[in-house]
Amino acid sequence: MIDPITALATANAVFQGIKTAVNYGKEAQEVFSQLGKWASAVEDVKFCLTQEEEKPSIFKKITYKKSATAEAFDELAARQRIKEMEKELKHMFYWGELHHLGADGYKQLIQIRRSIQRKREQEVYQQIRKRKELIYNSSMLSVIAIMGMVLWWLIQFLIDSVKGIQ
Repeated sequence: MIDPITALATANAVFQGIKTAVNYGKEAQEVFSQLGKWASAVEDVKFCLTQEEEKPSIFKKITYKKSATAEAFDELAARQRIKEMEKELKHMFYWGELHHLGADGYKQLIQIRRSIQRKREQEVYQQIRKRKELIYNSSMLSVIAIMGMVLWWLIQFLIDSVKGIQ
């Protein structure tokens, strides 16, 4: 798992690249490419912050790299820096170097991001539902197959019993 501080450093570097590209009047495509890289880095940071660490084996000694306070400060710093970067990005759209896209451009960006997030959440939900259905159907098929074999064995037993009586 990637460290939140490393992911935040990546996001910072890409954000500085965005500022540089915008200040030097780079093409819109290059700026949007940098924005895409920044968004990926921010998502990595958010994923790191929300990801629960894997539970260690009962036989493994539990050790931590940092104190709880240090981890809390790292997480707080990452959340604050992301909030600042998003605020700066909004400023760039409204009043800064990306003002040619205006408030509508920023609103479109937010709207598109939300729709993509909703779509991804639905895909995850559907995948979980399909997995559960597969497990249920497989278990039902197994039960039916076992019941069929038991019924077959019972019929064979009865036939053999009837033949033995005659």
